[in-house]
Amino acid sequence: MKQENIVFHSYDGYELNGTLVKADNEKAAVLFVHGITSSRDELGFHSDYAEFLSGKGITTLRFDYRYHGGKNDGDTNLENLSLCGIVNDIDAAFNALRKNSGPQVKSFFIIGTSFGGGLSAYWVDSANKTEIKKVILNAPVISYENDVLERNDLIENGLLSEKAQKQLAKKGFVNSSDIHFGRGLINELKYINGIKALLNLGEKVVIFHGNEDEDVPLASSNKYKSNATQLEIIPNVGHGFGVEDDEDLDFPETKEIHRSIYRKALSIIENSL
Repeated sequence: MKQENIVFHSYDGYELNGTLVKADNEKAAVLFVHGITSSRDELGFHSDYAEFLSGKGITTLRFDYRYHGGKNDGDTNLENLSLCGIVNDIDAAFNALRKNSGPQVKSFFIIGTSFGGGLSAYWVDSANKTEIKKVILNAPVISYENDVLERNDLIENGLLSEKAQKQLAKKGFVNSSDIHFGRGLINELKYINGIKALLNLGEKVVIFHGNEDEDVPLASSNKYKSNATQLEIIPNVGHGFGVEDDEDLDFPETKEIHRSIYRKALSIIENSL
């Protein structure tokens, strides 16, 4: 196993940074996509995941999409963020992963978490990435309009609420769940989501979701999954698959739950090779 930091560029030239973990005797490769205001490591969930998979012959790349990671870690001032920008970053990261994988690697996988989930599925479907064998989603945001606006009562009669309109006009952003979303992203919400992608991708999609998730409720995955989607419900955990009061995802009980998810995902990956 060899780990290194790599730098690559998105469609518009935005510089991205990632951690490549090159497995010995590699047989497949996985791209990780993190959640909003998070980073490539996802409080250890993704970094531990990558270490586990590398020991099984699977090369991984996890990266910080635009306005995330490093000095931006945890920043909620995301007025310049756009859904299309993230999708372009995913595409650039996949190209970097493919470039850094051995010529014998023909099977690729994507693991998208939270806000990165629906966009990962959207990218695979819209870009027709047939080399992606499975789309593994962790507590995914699927409807971005619902996640950003509807659940925070920021829509009225099919339009941005009057209060949100005034804030957008005055400050240049809408405050939703204490995150600042700019006009560009607000105007993407009606059109970019993972809803159609989940239906189109069918059995390619596997969802892991905690039954006590309050940030992205399990009801969302139940609503939008296709009849062919494999849904793995993780009992007694919230967002990030952490046990009660474990906001940093570092309790031993949480780590064991994470390891059980890694093992299930590995089985799914290996059965797809």
